[in-house]
Amino acid sequence: MAAWYEIASVFLTSAVKFFAGPILAKSFGFSYVQTILLTSIGGIFGVFLFFKIGSKLVHFFPNYFKPVTKKKKIFTKKNKFYVLLIRNYGMFGIALLSPILISIPVGSFLAARFFEGNAVMVRAILCMSVVFWSVTLSTFLFLF
Repeated sequence: MAAWYEIASVFLTSAVKFFAGPILAKSFGFSYVQTILLTSIGGIFGVFLFFKIGSKLVHFFPNYFKPVTKKKKIFTKKNKFYVLLIRNYGMFGIALLSPILISIPVGSFLAARFFEGNAVMVRAILCMSVVFWSVTLSTFLFLF
């Protein structure tokens, strides 16, 4: 059986930067099923944790996260990407790209900011996306 620090490393890595979780699990020598379970549970833990933190931040600083019309906003390429993602693809776009392209904390915060009214459904969609990417990445790693 793997040491507790290896399990904790994969779990916490999957909660924060999901893409590195399966790679780390394979390097520690976990089996295919163990990799899927650890990365899925870690990613789901990250979704719930960061969604809760994101919704608390939005309520704690309500004026900071609302658009201010007086100042001209500076848009970076990353900000433009997030705006296009939310406008064009909505919750499903955030859920699909959150574990891989943007990190789970950023994706959960965006979901909490824009789709908090339907929190149960949003969390379920984010969790399904985490499980999908866990199976996809683990399968890819163990086949090649």
